[in-house]
Amino acid sequence: MPAKWHKYSYSAQRQERRSALLVFFFIVLFAAVFWLIHTFLFTMYRVGSPTMEPNLSDGDRIIATPLYKTSDSRGGRNPLLTPVTRGDLAVIGPEHPEASSLFRSAINSVISFVTLQKMRPLSDSRSLVSKPVIRRIVGMPGDTIYLEKSVLRIKTPESSHFLTEFEIINGEYDINVDILPEGWTADLPFSDATSELTLGPNEYFVLCDNRQTASDSRIWGPIPGTRIQAKAFFRYWPLSELGLLH
Repeated sequence: MPAKWHKYSYSAQRQERRSALLVFFFIVLFAAVFWLIHTFLFTMYRVGSPTMEPNLSDGDRIIATPLYKTSDSRGGRNPLLTPVTRGDLAVIGPEHPEASSLFRSAINSVISFVTLQKMRPLSDSRSLVSKPVIRRIVGMPGDTIYLEKSVLRIKTPESSHFLTEFEIINGEYDINVDILPEGWTADLPFSDATSELTLGPNEYFVLCDNRQTASDSRIWGPIPGTRIQAKAFFRYWPLSELGLLH
């Protein structure tokens, strides 16, 4: 049979169908494996606001691990799980997360990865409150806390006096603060002070590093451990900031 007519033969058509099925199977397998890794081992996020400046900037790409547990949200003694530690940069899930199918989640994970978290075409992008955010865990269960001049004062259950967050947390980080207008009282939004509060079991107090914004526990109140989804530990973009996070 002449070569130009070979593609019309039954054997050639069967080989083409087989090749197409192999490509389709490979794509589905890759998406499934990537979704498993992305969901249970390492998750990539794009920082979408300046709320964590000066330590994370708008547009930074980071890696977080869901192998992370609070005192009772995941329980057990699994050695693979990292316990929540004061000072961690954590991925905080929305109070009312959007429902997503396994297929949508897998496709979103793959497209998000190859586009450096610029595109998630199957996500509901209508509401920012349905998306996870990065915040620093500062208050732990049992702490008595209050905010003064944008710095959290903490009295742990083992202590008889208050210390600043920087005296208690192991690890170096900086915060952005601003001088509020005269007469701006503690009961107003974006205040740099809060009243004294004792955290209950499995309650955490999270703050932005950019204390000029207030989309954190100053507005939400303490969050339950079930909203803590992952620990952010590595920045891979921009390359000039490549390295572990603190």
